[in-house]
Amino acid sequence: MKYFPLFLDLAEKKVAISGAGETAVPKIRLLLKTDARIEVFGKKPVPDVINWHNRGKLSFHDREIKSDDLQGCVLLYGANNNPKEDRKVLALGEAKGVLVNIVDNLQLSQFITPAIVDRDPITVAIGTEGTAPVLARKIKARVEDLLPESIGRVAKISTTFRERVVSKLSSLQIRSFWSSYFERILTKKILEVPEGELLENLEETLENYDPDQEEQSVYYFVESSTTSPDLLTVKARRLIENADVVFYDSQISKFILELARREAILVDLDQRTELDGQSRQQIIASICQEFSHGETILQLGSNSFQMWESLGSEMTEIEDLGIKFEFVPGVSPIKTKSTRERSGDLLSVFLDDRSRWKNGVNLSSIHPRQPKNNEGLRKQNSNNLIGELASVESGMALREN
Repeated sequence: MKYFPLFLDLAEKKVAISGAGETAVPKIRLLLKTDARIEVFGKKPVPDVINWHNRGKLSFHDREIKSDDLQGCVLLYGANNNPKEDRKVLALGEAKGVLVNIVDNLQLSQFITPAIVDRDPITVAIGTEGTAPVLARKIKARVEDLLPESIGRVAKISTTFRERVVSKLSSLQIRSFWSSYFERILTKKILEVPEGELLENLEETLENYDPDQEEQSVYYFVESSTTSPDLLTVKARRLIENADVVFYDSQISKFILELARREAILVDLDQRTELDGQSRQQIIASICQEFSHGETILQLGSNSFQMWESLGSEMTEIEDLGIKFEFVPGVSPIKTKSTRERSGDLLSVFLDDRSRWKNGVNLSSIHPRQPKNNEGLRKQNSNNLIGELASVESGMALREN
């Protein structure tokens, strides 16, 4: 990533534009959406610039920009459509320590303006580092289709409840509350929901929210044999995006890890094992002791013999801490016949050790190619959880029978 994306508060900040022609108009129009103090310098202004000046939207100066004009300026745009003039603008900006963007000249620009989807106060910025602006516009159009115009209302309405939520809930419960609320509200057709209904829904959600239900931490083990986030199940992806702690091994793709929240704690088990001299189980147990008050803990595991062999011991450590455990099957690429058969053996390593399971739940393994051996298992009581190897694209999955 060459360019670092950020959002800059331009309220009452001075932004200067050198050039008053058609080249400058798109940048000015974008800046007018902010509360910046816009000053435009240049000869032969187009009607739009004069109109904005007359309406008090910006200040126009019928002359070339000078060094003194950059006093207190935070951004400078060069839009002269003249390489010689734009180089002068760049020199002025560098001398004053002001960030400079030369329109349609990536080499001379110190920052670039992304394609923007504006759903005030929600803003989505899309950039290609200047390599493919047409592609950025195509992506922008797709995102605009996904986000209805009224989605900004949801964010604004939520702001009015912020203090009430903070006064009632802990920091961990606050994130859980908003996550639950937005998950539910975004499943509706927001365009058809009146503002009054949104307010009532939020009032009801806050009134009925039971923080005690969120107190127990949950440890999710997500089997991830893919390098592509697109091949994850919907549930697996949602868990990764919301987890407070993420354990992973060296075989997990960086593209999968990038789905995690920026605030999440990421723990490389292979690296920590080598550095600390502790086992995976010890590392997991040690960290989980600090996160047993309603947090979401996640372990990403590749589909390997070592993973299935150690999973039972890790589960025992987790359950002893009073943390609920849940296995979430992942989606794997299509396997060959030999790979599928080996996967059945790996699953058996984990499922056959019944001593690791508590609360009277029996786990057994069956193989799709040996149906006769499975009949006895199917006749056992309804509490049995049968691990079945699915010979389909999704790879291994656990199914309750």
